[in-house]
Amino acid sequence: MSRRRKNALLQRVEYVLYRAVVRAVRSRSDESLRRWGTRLGSLGRRVLRGRDRLAMRNLAAAFPGKSEPERRRIADECWRHFGREALATIRMQHVPIEEVPSHCRFVNARIFEEAQARGRGVVLLSAHYGAWEIAGLAIMALVRNVSTVARPLDNELLEGDLARLRARTGAEVVDRKRAARVLLKTLSQNGVIILLPDQAVQPREGVLVPFLGRPAWTTDAPAKMALRQESEIVFAFCIPDATGHHLEFEEPITIDQLGEDEKNAEALTMRINDVISRRIAERPELWLWMHDRWKGNASGEIEDETTDAL
Repeated sequence: MSRRRKNALLQRVEYVLYRAVVRAVRSRSDESLRRWGTRLGSLGRRVLRGRDRLAMRNLAAAFPGKSEPERRRIADECWRHFGREALATIRMQHVPIEEVPSHCRFVNARIFEEAQARGRGVVLLSAHYGAWEIAGLAIMALVRNVSTVARPLDNELLEGDLARLRARTGAEVVDRKRAARVLLKTLSQNGVIILLPDQAVQPREGVLVPFLGRPAWTTDAPAKMALRQESEIVFAFCIPDATGHHLEFEEPITIDQLGEDEKNAEALTMRINDVISRRIAERPELWLWMHDRWKGNASGEIEDETTDAL
């Protein structure tokens, strides 16, 4: 389903505001940026009340054992976190690409390196958790032959800016409509594909498997591609810390070490969801609770979604 473009005047207004934010962000100190990001997140909670109510419903269903004040605290920190990360990401997008890794250190990098050394490509998975955009920039700055999937923006001016930023990395960013062939080609060349499979998809595009303990329509594309190419599945999660960010790699899923009952897309997708769910449960304030992750699990009628870039 193609996204409808906004009218030209609205696109221009959004673009002018965005460029003003970029200029302000680039001139601020790190501490000032954190303060303004926190304020931005708190403002977002008050303005986007429907999304805040959705976040609270999601938290109540995922963590029934937590009290209402505990869930409110998680949701509030979630808003503040994403306000900070929005500004941090804008700043990082304008840092010279060769300097990005110095702002995002790798933890357990040997896991990623060993997966590449196997020579069958790497399916690198994460979630809308922590600082996924910064993680993507860090990976793309260090690794050749990277492909990922992104949904076009509904603002052509912003889309043009984003395309220029992505071009600096050398990564191939493809629309989901033609993604499968490109991603499989990348894996066949021992490249890296980067996917975030934690958002809702149409029932025809995935399988209904548990996510944080509740059935959720989940794309099985990463599992299918890994099985087809016998590629290593590696998980990476970007976490903010006192010095900036760090990207944590988790032990991989190696296809040729799976049992026969595990070598199918549904079983492997369940295992992928288990890893992502565990990470979210450890620090729930870092995940995007404002997304309607479980929509359509009863009626099967949901909006079109995408497996966004890391």
